[in-house]
Amino acid sequence: MPTNQRARLLAWSIPLAFASVLGAQGPTLADAQAAARTIDAMVGRALAAQQQEPNSLVDDATFLRRAYLTIVGRIPSAEEAQAFLRDGSGNRRAALIERLLESPGRDSHEFHYWADLLRGRSRLMRQTSGEPFLHWLKESIAADQPYDAMVRDMLTAEGPAHQRGNGATGYILRDLGMPLDNMANTIRVFLGTRVECAQCHNHPFDKWTQRQFFEMSAFFGGMRYQSDFERSAAGQSLRQMAQQVYAEHGRQAQQALRRLILPLGVGVAGSGTGLLRLPDDYKYDDAQPGQPVAAQVIFGERVELPVELPRVPQRPPARAQAARGRNVPVGKEVDARETFAAWLTDPANPRFAANAANRQWKRVFGRGLIEPVDDLRDDTRAAIPELMDFLAQLFADLRFDVRQYQRVLLHTQLFQRAVPADEPAAEAAYLFPGPLLQRLSAEQLWDSLLTLVVRDVDGRLLPPGARAEEVYRRFDDLANASPELLRDLVGRELVRYSDPAKYRELERERRAQEVRARMAQNDERQREARPILRDLALARRKGDEAETARLMARLRLLGVAIPGERLPGGGDRDLLRASDLQQPAPANHLLRLFGQSDRETAEAASREATVPQVLAMLNGFVEQQVLGRKDSALRQQLDAARTPPEKVRVAYLAILGREPDARERVSWTPLVQAGEAGVRDLVWVLVNSHEFRFQR
Repeated sequence: MPTNQRARLLAWSIPLAFASVLGAQGPTLADAQAAARTIDAMVGRALAAQQQEPNSLVDDATFLRRAYLTIVGRIPSAEEAQAFLRDGSGNRRAALIERLLESPGRDSHEFHYWADLLRGRSRLMRQTSGEPFLHWLKESIAADQPYDAMVRDMLTAEGPAHQRGNGATGYILRDLGMPLDNMANTIRVFLGTRVECAQCHNHPFDKWTQRQFFEMSAFFGGMRYQSDFERSAAGQSLRQMAQQVYAEHGRQAQQALRRLILPLGVGVAGSGTGLLRLPDDYKYDDAQPGQPVAAQVIFGERVELPVELPRVPQRPPARAQAARGRNVPVGKEVDARETFAAWLTDPANPRFAANAANRQWKRVFGRGLIEPVDDLRDDTRAAIPELMDFLAQLFADLRFDVRQYQRVLLHTQLFQRAVPADEPAAEAAYLFPGPLLQRLSAEQLWDSLLTLVVRDVDGRLLPPGARAEEVYRRFDDLANASPELLRDLVGRELVRYSDPAKYRELERERRAQEVRARMAQNDERQREARPILRDLALARRKGDEAETARLMARLRLLGVAIPGERLPGGGDRDLLRASDLQQPAPANHLLRLFGQSDRETAEAASREATVPQVLAMLNGFVEQQVLGRKDSALRQQLDAARTPPEKVRVAYLAILGREPDARERVSWTPLVQAGEAGVRDLVWVLVNSHEFRFQR
């Protein structure tokens, strides 16, 4: 980073009184608001220089909905909207931001961003589950693991992929067998730089060469897509058992056992040799085809690794040529991956903090200061250069704490300003007189619709590792299996392929046993919950909200259904927030219809409107779940409203987060008064309105 740039950043940082960032308690609200004022001042200067004015501040209802959608990824419930709009305190907006930032709904919404960026999937390939990686991601978000630490963990992770505690291996396994693709994705995602073209030839539009690309990839030379489980005592024991199975039951049984234990060997091993061979078709003058190259970074200070380039014969034998064709790595392990991760995440890296800060800015305000966010170049110029420099330094000063960085952005006046009347041209520099109008993402839409069906939708969130528990249990069972259990499992596997009908019968019996075990466990939980349920009923009659919340929290920990709520299970098992569903959702799910990413490429989600979306809303979720169920949250609220004007008010509060204006009340009241058809028309029109589908 140039010296004059560092001086400017230091000059900005001193007035912020951000010394507490480095302390144990972290930045205070006053610190965050001071940084937010600095951002507003920079935006104001940029606008004034172009004879532009900032947009006006939005009203409370618009701010409320924007805050909920931005921070927790859903609309406010009718109760939440009413409570905020009736709050007469002068600091209600700041207080709402603080409360939502610390809510479980924020972590749920945050998960979608990272899962989309990192291409997280529930299933990576046939024998490899992605749930441990998703579990690690959720835990990292909830624990506020610094962004740089998260990235280092992903780049240096080792061990069996399905073993508890090794979820970070999922990032590398997402490109299993494709280390060059993984390197290209890593540089694009974490440094905002496109080098993938250099994988096959010198970059046609940038300065990167093919040799530089392979030198970067050499940090991961020698990495293996397998765990070292086979070398462990448990692995050796399983190998002996496999030999016994073969001796007793033959090759078919041995193959069945291998299918069972194959997931145990999936993982990541090797700290990196720092050496990699160029491809056989390498055609440039600076090296020979198949020549080993040493790891080196593409910019910044050179790194030193204790590697020694082997000699390459002028006419290598056929065996060596075949090895080069497979791109077989050379050398011994020298912790090259750790070295690469330290370079990439160093606060002095000119692109690491800037890329992440710019991506988060775009999440909040609808467009990056640099666009595209993943195409940083030496000549790239931000829309407001001094602000981009400041944000990069701010994120580093905050020790890459994503929640605290978001906190600063959310406390700006900019976050409270109206969206522009017209969307600015993509190629024009946007100076942010206000945030941009944004169509709801698939996850925001799903979770918002769910808010109309389920009371306390965030109270239904599953523990971060709920979906991964079965993967961990199966790994532990196999890793510590007795000979008797292995024989039983092998027998089931043989039946699975030789007699599918019998296998299905065995599986039905196994599931029936599990159900009986759960029922027995539920009976025990119900006995434990009875006194709590009695106290809950008493607290509700007294109107004691604090005691009611405390008792409901105890019941949730027990996994007991709460009167007036539905918990995961039975027919409602799919009425969960999007973060608790299969990732990504099945192709015919509402989430996919509204553009959820297939997670094959980073940030592949779409927010474009399509005809199937209209049909899905018309004939599907709203009719069946929101209006068709007597126990849906909105249905109960509408039924409880005594007069047509009150029903209109309830619908507007629940769906749009605001009171209806006089014209709307006059228009809808006679229709609602005419009967149920009018109520259904009101709900359907509001849910399908632009006001509902867009964040403004």
